[in-house]
Amino acid sequence: MTAISQPSKDEAIRLMRGGLAKALMETAAKYVMPICWITARDRKPWIIDSGSAFILDCGTGPFLVTANHVYQGFLVDRQSYPDAVCILGELRFDLAGRCIASDSAYDVATFRIEADEIGKLANYANGKAILTGSQKSWPPGPPQVDRGIFFVGFPGDGREMRPYRGNSLVEIDWLGYTALAVASGVSDTDITLVFDHEQDFDVGLRPTTPSEWALGGCSGAPILTFIEHNGIFSWRLGGIIYESSSLILKASRANCLNIDGTLNPYPNPMAYHTRRQ
Repeated sequence: MTAISQPSKDEAIRLMRGGLAKALMETAAKYVMPICWITARDRKPWIIDSGSAFILDCGTGPFLVTANHVYQGFLVDRQSYPDAVCILGELRFDLAGRCIASDSAYDVATFRIEADEIGKLANYANGKAILTGSQKSWPPGPPQVDRGIFFVGFPGDGREMRPYRGNSLVEIDWLGYTALAVASGVSDTDITLVFDHEQDFDVGLRPTTPSEWALGGCSGAPILTFIEHNGIFSWRLGGIIYESSSLILKASRANCLNIDGTLNPYPNPMAYHTRRQ
């Protein structure tokens, strides 16, 4: 029986140049979607802030995942803007009323999502799908150091509100950022990625994505581990992004999640006294 392996960076680059890039780009884009909250300013919709999110099924049913600071940002902003509405993709979503679990140390939050909502998201932006991955049991193994992984997220720099046409219609164009990266560090709780911008692949409409983008809106997006088995390529959840810049990205490992959407306690209790910013 041939062992499952994770392609090295050079192997992954070779495969990308051989045509796999488009397939992985489309794969990653299927799983992640923008999440934002809006209010009215001068009688027109205004985006207060945004992040990324995805639907995960570990084996007992789907739930929504994003970064905890995205969730907490929504709760704080709603105090200043009581009429703020959360939009998942293009679906109004009761973020505050759906929370399953949230953790400031892992910086991950999970939420209940209904079957009819998943059905509507399946028709949003070429279709959004539930992430299950190729692992036989939960949790999936972590990515290996110096091995290729990939992701798509929705940076704040890539969003644009269309001119308001009335009738409560809110239209937002989102530019997804996707890149091949390398797991430069993997701990019991975290994954650190270093970008190689020469291997970036753009999901959006522009010919290239500016490498100096802050990428902050990528928080909450999944990192996908690139897997090869008997010449067949697949992927599994590696982690959930909680911090990003133009050069480096950090994520909490997928094993922080339980199959029902609850979260494991962070191994170091002191982490709750020094929250990630």
